[in-house]
Amino acid sequence: MQKPRPRPQEAGRATRLAGGACLLRWGLSPMHDPSKPLAFTTPFWDKVISAFWLAFLAILGVNLISNMVLFGDPMGPGEAKLEKFGYPIEVVAEETGGGEGGGGDKMVSSLPMIAAASLDEGTAVFRKCAACHTSEAGGANKTGPNLHNIVGDAIGDRNGFKTTDSLKAIGGNWSHDKLDDYLENPKRLAPKGSMSFAGLKKAEDRAAVIKFLVSVTDNPPALPAQ
Repeated sequence: MQKPRPRPQEAGRATRLAGGACLLRWGLSPMHDPSKPLAFTTPFWDKVISAFWLAFLAILGVNLISNMVLFGDPMGPGEAKLEKFGYPIEVVAEETGGGEGGGGDKMVSSLPMIAAASLDEGTAVFRKCAACHTSEAGGANKTGPNLHNIVGDAIGDRNGFKTTDSLKAIGGNWSHDKLDDYLENPKRLAPKGSMSFAGLKKAEDRAAVIKFLVSVTDNPPALPAQ
């Protein structure tokens, strides 16, 4: 027995209800006028748009506050302010071998300058070393050993500070000439040493700081004859 077919009016009503449900699901009005642009005005889309703007404003606020705290300017630092957050790194150029056809620059010895060097200047230059070394009698070791009585002392462990094997391999004592060589480029004499200082390239600076080290040595050896 066949079921009675729905009347046209009922079929049309069911179609309109189904279509309206789909439109509501996607945030559209079933009474939408096709001649007008679509508008997403349901509470769901209101929440989506509000969440987007809240996230955007939160990110913007965090950025402005962090710039204000770090740089004192909500718009961030300029190039001049960025320079305050870095420090210059002294780069040591690699030495080129001499060979037969000429060679690289040779170190200028500071030994002839030590006698006439200024002790005040040596004290000032030693400030570059003071972050890692003390110089007074009984001074504590830092990242480097105390340097009191260093001139003429044996190269090795001193005052409870363990010296690297690379530095011990130099051998002998801390004579004026070895101090001069080492201060000019520590990594040349002790490639695997722990001293990270790039060195004093100016002979005048090395002469001054050696003069200072002599002044904090109780019985320093005599200066080499020139």
